[in-house]
Amino acid sequence: MASSFLDPYEQTFARMGFGALALILIVLVTRRKFIVRGPAVKHLALITVMAQVLPFATFAWAIHHISSIAAGLLNSTMPLWTAVLAVLMLPEEKLTTFRVGGLILGFLGLLVLLGVWDVNFQANWLAYTACAFCTIGYAFSAIWTRKYLTPMGLDSISAVATQLTIGAAICAVFAIASPHEITSWPITGILAIVALGVLGTGAALVIGFVIVKRAGAIAMSTVTYSIPVVSTLAGVLLLNEKMNWYEPIGALIVLIGIAIVQELIKPRVVALP
Repeated sequence: MASSFLDPYEQTFARMGFGALALILIVLVTRRKFIVRGPAVKHLALITVMAQVLPFATFAWAIHHISSIAAGLLNSTMPLWTAVLAVLMLPEEKLTTFRVGGLILGFLGLLVLLGVWDVNFQANWLAYTACAFCTIGYAFSAIWTRKYLTPMGLDSISAVATQLTIGAAICAVFAIASPHEITSWPITGILAIVALGVLGTGAALVIGFVIVKRAGAIAMSTVTYSIPVVSTLAGVLLLNEKMNWYEPIGALIVLIGIAIVQELIKPRVVALP
């Protein structure tokens, strides 16, 4: 809906701006302290670029070329990248042969999900692969938050308010420089971008920050399992989009691979007589 009158840069600025505004109001009303200096600001600036500015703008652009169903399914690959980065960045995460097999299975599932043999993928391969790789930014953010921000004991709402304010400021530059001219202001589009900013960005990031703090990055990444369900239902029921047969199959293979990597599925040990 928002894409009907805003370009990708304007959409990204609007959703981050509304999210930041909502959280800033909460910070003021509840008399929390803003995070304005120190290493925390540097870390927040890094993760907002990696997990909001770049992915939000990319998905806003890609949705003009691929279905919302495909975009939602690609979001489900975040736990796969989280597992890879966790092994690389967190010393407590060990890579076993069985987990390597899960990673390989997950990436094969990603190829099936994309439908690399399909004409539609070949015509829009850049949009598909851009969305797939953007989820690396989400995974990086979760790991980075766990490793560097969680030990600081930051207030979740204050941290995300600072994060989104920085991101909105960055996106404002690109939105202003965009040659796109807004010719209409549909009420449904405005309500959609406000809801996306306040709920889907501001509130969602605060919840994600809390989950990472309490349960860890890998646990937080599993919330993306719900995105394909919602995007598929919304795409079919509201937008009359068509789902390709290989998309749910590929997503299922990815989820099995993730379950193996996260050791939800473990190798069976046979006791010798």
